[in-house]
Amino acid sequence: MTFTLQTDRLVLRPFCSADSPWVAEALQDVDVAQWIPLLPYPYGIDDGRAFVELQAGPQADALAVIHGETPVGCITKATELGYWFHKSAWGQGFATEAARAVVAHHFNSADARMTSGYMIDNSRSQRVLSKLGFTPTETVERLSTAVGEMRTIQRMELSRANWVTHA
Repeated sequence: MTFTLQTDRLVLRPFCSADSPWVAEALQDVDVAQWIPLLPYPYGIDDGRAFVELQAGPQADALAVIHGETPVGCITKATELGYWFHKSAWGQGFATEAARAVVAHHFNSADARMTSGYMIDNSRSQRVLSKLGFTPTETVERLSTAVGEMRTIQRMELSRANWVTHA
């Protein structure tokens, strides 16, 4: 199923082949890549193409996040909320805005809890999830291939009740 979501400032749309270069550019930045467990690193154009091909196909679970005409990031649309944004897009509220749209879409069509998580050192991601009403569940260890070390991930979940309270 493919769909597009729109917010006041963003369009969340399916990936297309033209997205490969900006995906590769964003994910070759260690400041971005370090927060994505098991991401191939260094991240090159072939990795970007493979990601976009997967996300443009029937197994797609992510949307490209576009501000004006500029691609700024990626967000998942499944029950596992995940996202990453180009470093130039940090601090502008895009992650929270995009995540609100995806969570609203999810709870408009399902009652199932959503899950997510953030690396303990990633306070930006922690703030996004907290604003949406996600609550901590457990911690797990995952490899950050970009920096070559294990990192602790705080797993989170969001119930419909918590979403309604924070919406």
